Amino acid sequence: MVQGQAMNDVTAPSVAGAAATTTEAGRSANAIETHGLARRFGTTEAVAGLDLTVPRGSVFGFIGPNGAGKTTTIKMLLGLLRPTAGRAGVLGYDLATGSLAARARIGYVAENADLYGYMRVREIIAFTRGLYPRWDDQLVARYLELFGLPKDRAVKALSKGMKAQLALILALGPVPELLILDEPTSGMDPLARKQFLSTILREVAAAGQTVFMSTHILSDVERVADHVALLNRGRLVLADSMDHLKENVKKVRVVLAGGAPDDLGRWPGVRAVAREGRGWLISVESRLDEVRGRLQALDPSYLEVVDMTLEEIFVDYAGGERLVLG
Repeated sequence: MVQGQAMNDVTAPSVAGAAATTTEAGRSANAIETHGLARRFGTTEAVAGLDLTVPRGSVFGFIGPNGAGKTTTIKMLLGLLRPTAGRAGVLGYDLATGSLAARARIGYVAENADLYGYMRVREIIAFTRGLYPRWDDQLVARYLELFGLPKDRAVKALSKGMKAQLALILALGPVPELLILDEPTSGMDPLARKQFLSTILREVAAAGQTVFMSTHILSDVERVADHVALLNRGRLVLADSMDHLKENVKKVRVVLAGGAPDDLGRWPGVRAVAREGRGWLISVESRLDEVRGRLQALDPSYLEVVDMTLEEIFVDYAGGERLVLG
């Protein structure tokens, strides 16, 4: 069973057997690697040629508009959906041959976790605990207290946010190497979201576990992620570290008395150029210092470098001329 997934998806004996599997590949430097990963549904290309690398120990934000292919990608990484083309490795295991071994090391929280509603909270925890060879009772008890989940309440009587919290606890109980979260804060109130982001994710990352988080709440990603990837219409538009994005992805406003060079839009590092009043608004995606130096050499009457939030970067890339690649 994938931790946090519907209770009847995979049987307990399979997971226990996979957990005992150890291979040299299981010590890969990256938690996730995909090469040309693709999935079609009929004539619809849900994911196309995805090349993605997720370093171990990172908090990786996987963002994109609805229908971008995020959940399809996650299901392929979990071995729940077979790729049409390409290959993927998770925790060093090739999913074509070792998906069961990888799944034993993964915690998964789906957007709408399918949990046994007739069970009480303490019962579903005990049930799930019996499926895994390793379980951290102290961690589970601490998070139950942190979230204030009533142990004797029936799962079906929990709010959507409380069910999301319970699913997260069930996924964390076996202490997975990789935690995959699909819209993890959906339905949570502001306080629960803050606890989730500031406490749990930081603790998981500090323990050396990898977090792969798909969400549409960009402020959440900006707050906790150290790497980010943007998927749009099934294609990877952007993948970078948050530090590099913040340092290099900028807007530059410039006024040049002599006019802009004809090749400004083709300068290395320049993604787009638009006219703005008497000047130009330049979108820079790399080589910021080089671009700024070349502009300063043109003796501008005004030059300003403008920082961008992750939301602004998302809108700029998802809504710009590179919306659809290839």
